Amino acid sequence: MNIKIFGKLTDIFQSESYQIKEKVNTVSNLKELLENYFPELKTLNYLIIVNNTNTKESDRIPEGAEVALLPPFSGG
Repeated sequence: MNIKIFGKLTDIFQSESYQIKEKVNTVSNLKELLENYFPELKTLNYLIIVNNTNTKESDRIPEGAEVALLPPFSGG
């Protein structure tokens, strides 16, 4: 699975994309895996976007989905 990384999260990943080989089925599984590899993520708020849609931890990640990590943002 290829994950696109945006904003200040690129400082943690040292890249604008990250590849994982493990199979993950849910957003919760993905979050747990990433936080094991990058413990600093545990202290940050970030969004996991799947196929251009914000997700909940219980949401499933379909095979071949487009996945992105975004820092929270505010607008006006």
